[in-house]
Amino acid sequence: MAKSPSTSAERKKHSQAITEAVHALYAARMAGAVDEFVSYFAADARLTVIGNPALSPAAGMRLGREDIGRYLQQLHDNNAYLSHRIDDIVTEGDHVVVRWSAEVRFLDNGRSGTYEILDHLRVRDGLIVELTHFYDTGGIAIARGRVKIA
Repeated sequence: MAKSPSTSAERKKHSQAITEAVHALYAARMAGAVDEFVSYFAADARLTVIGNPALSPAAGMRLGREDIGRYLQQLHDNNAYLSHRIDDIVTEGDHVVVRWSAEVRFLDNGRSGTYEILDHLRVRDGLIVELTHFYDTGGIAIARGRVKIA
């Protein structure tokens, strides 16, 4: 990921570089390409999944590339990622917001669904230093059988 630009032409080039990097980052995430995925993160990066651990055992914070890589591997051990779509990428200074969706099949019960996701990234020196991940924890808890609905 590129450093924040100062001129209009630099901003356009920066925006294109961010867009390309985001698409590559999410392609690596969906493919379970751990080494490629973590290469976008600073060595001391923080990834936080927002949610209640009772509904979403993946909720919590991961610190550093190794921990982030283990998290991605765990996701792929438990889920099949069938497709994804990036809807919006918004950049402002060192902040990047990505609105996207993923079609996921849960390997433990075979259920699948498409889930909306919002990620907030903070970038420093071309690397992600923070990623905060927001998703439909209730919908996934229902699909996983953790929450019963009438």
